[in-house]
Amino acid sequence: MINFLRKTFKNGWDNFWRQGFLTFATSLVIFIAVILGTALFFFQGGVAYLSQQLEDKIDISVTFKANVERNTILEIKDSLLTLNQVKKVDYISSEDAYDAFVTVHEGDQYMEALSLLGTNPFLPSLRIQTKEASQYKEVSEYLAKDEYKELISEVNDYKRGVMIEKLTDLTRSVQVLGLFLTISLSLIAVIITFNTLRLSIYSQKEEIEIMRLVGAKNSFIRGPFLVQGGLCGFFASIISFMLLTIVLFALNGLMTTLFMGFDCLAFFKANIVDVIFLELLIGLGLGLLSSYFAVRKYLRD
Repeated sequence: MINFLRKTFKNGWDNFWRQGFLTFATSLVIFIAVILGTALFFFQGGVAYLSQQLEDKIDISVTFKANVERNTILEIKDSLLTLNQVKKVDYISSEDAYDAFVTVHEGDQYMEALSLLGTNPFLPSLRIQTKEASQYKEVSEYLAKDEYKELISEVNDYKRGVMIEKLTDLTRSVQVLGLFLTISLSLIAVIITFNTLRLSIYSQKEEIEIMRLVGAKNSFIRGPFLVQGGLCGFFASIISFMLLTIVLFALNGLMTTLFMGFDCLAFFKANIVDVIFLELLIGLGLGLLSSYFAVRKYLRD
């Protein structure tokens, strides 16, 4: 068995280096497939990051009437925090709301209008964030209870509902698009790699026929081509990983700005094992599968 494996690997290695152009063409196709697969992985990570950023900015603003005491509002805050759906609740007093407005609109026409009022028009409020975007409706229904009707002036969640719906649709559309692109690109890569390896195998057609005439087993004939395809995929994966690492370290600042704060390098470091596994899976998978199906024709004849 050891001798068989050694000969198989040696023949595959010799084929890999002997057929320079075809080896290069096969490796190039697999390299492109690995790069695209890795790009889709980062794309999904970026979408998840942006979705999380949007969700963190979405909340329900509950405004209370002017005569509601602070302790009563804090009790409602504590009751909201007991809900499984609620992640965070912030209390904003009328004074804090006034100070925030002044900070944002200092020097503009809104401050002139505010000064004419001569009083603080802002009401105390709670800002609520849920654990998932789909849970805002449940929190709104909770706040609609009869015991809160005389305390709450407004539950400002209508805009949040539209944003949540759009965010959910966008995330779903991107996931479907990513899945479609992954499947399409994989099929294209398999077809191209398959045909490229067919050329390599066809150039050795006579050698295959001679081996079959002398009684060589299918596994002995197929083995070197599987090794050849596997080597093409392995080197394509290695080169892809090295290029990705160089690009991320060299251009991370630019990419972070381009992708609206998504730190590609940090994502890469956090998922480096998954990236290596993914690239090897795509590279070796394409090389081995394409070689297997490409040589099968000659073994059936």
